[in-house]
Amino acid sequence: MINRRFFLIVSSVILAHIVASKNLANNSLKTTKKNKEKIIIIGAGIAGLTAGKTLQNKGFEVILLEARNRIGGRLWTSKKWDDAFVDMGASWIHGKEGNPITQLANSINAQVFPTKSEKAIIYDINGKFITEEKEEKLDTLNNKLQEIISKIQNKYDEDISLQKALEKELKWQTLSDVNKQYFEYLLNSNIEQEYAADISQLSAFYFDETKEFDGDDLLFVKGYNLISDYLATGLNIKLDHTVESIASNSQGVNVITNKGNFQADRVIVTLPLGVLQKNIVKFSPPLPEKKLEAINQLGMGVLNKLYLLFPKRFWQNNYDWIEKISEKKGQWSEWVNLESALRKPILLGFNAGKFGREIESWSDEEIVADAMKNLRQIYGNSIPQPIDYQLTRWNQDPFTFGSYSYYATNSTPNHRQELAKPINKKIFFAGEATSIDYPATVHGAYFSGLRVSQEIITLTN
Repeated sequence: MINRRFFLIVSSVILAHIVASKNLANNSLKTTKKNKEKIIIIGAGIAGLTAGKTLQNKGFEVILLEARNRIGGRLWTSKKWDDAFVDMGASWIHGKEGNPITQLANSINAQVFPTKSEKAIIYDINGKFITEEKEEKLDTLNNKLQEIISKIQNKYDEDISLQKALEKELKWQTLSDVNKQYFEYLLNSNIEQEYAADISQLSAFYFDETKEFDGDDLLFVKGYNLISDYLATGLNIKLDHTVESIASNSQGVNVITNKGNFQADRVIVTLPLGVLQKNIVKFSPPLPEKKLEAINQLGMGVLNKLYLLFPKRFWQNNYDWIEKISEKKGQWSEWVNLESALRKPILLGFNAGKFGREIESWSDEEIVADAMKNLRQIYGNSIPQPIDYQLTRWNQDPFTFGSYSYYATNSTPNHRQELAKPINKKIFFAGEATSIDYPATVHGAYFSGLRVSQEIITLTN
């Protein structure tokens, strides 16, 4: 399911990380005497806001430069529907147990709603509820996939794409059409929707190299921006400031934006990987070769959303997830029932990777019509048209060029580590793509904000 990692990894390493992060977060709340250093933070997403809050509470002078006309970055709560706020970016606290975002949510009494992967209903390619026999077959094939993936990661001497490895191990050409459809559904729902990339792009070695928190996944009933708004309180944030260049020398840093120059002792860069890959922001001196290699080797995925608001519910309300084995891999195969959480008849559909990118070139009307065609296969032609819709095109977003990072073929955790390294104690990097333990998550971005803050605090003590 999209709301769980393909493999669950819980270890003492995670617990140690959590304890350290809790201590750092608690310490950051204790305001100390004013530090004369000035820090510029580029980006007011979760990483930038966390770093800003931590450093300001430690006495640093902090200014955040945000290109958008809002804070939050890839946390983006739409309030278009007054009585139902929906998240266009991140939606879930992934794993509530020990998750720092859970702690933040509790501290501001944010209302959350659990969604469970086991509360799912699956329909076949013809839109019919799958029989118990077919469900058992899916379980068998899923177990086979997990076994093969475990073997793949210990079998090959050199990294290849997950698709090439699986095609070899499954003897793809010999499979029946039905088995191919089942495997494609499992690969899309368990992996491609999770990592926002096709298996043809994912590293067979490292695609699932991540750690997880245990417990339910939680939706914010009033939107994820409750967290970013809380972190932003009291910070000096300049919106609509697009950074064009960053220059550094022994004296400090100079940041040029579309609205003027800003000087400081150090700068924290939280630009999404997709923006770094486009080389839009110029660095002087240029970024080191190893840093550039890391930027270009890692992948930036796409996961797009479509919210449909209906006049009434026509689906069963005792399921959180509505899934379909689609004719074209990944085409409207994952839906979330939001009526229980938002008290409105709303369905949320996902499209990831290749198909997620493809539909960005379609008109809104074409996207909605294609989604409705899929839903009518399941629920019949008499279901009502949506009253309204909201959708995303993250790959076209000029401030992200994608949704979140993934391990592309031939990328490794060392690339994330390299991306996170500071340059000459002047330029620092944060964001989910720099997280080795929790990439592609809000809590990974949060931890990166704490990490980079501690790097600067240590240098200036």
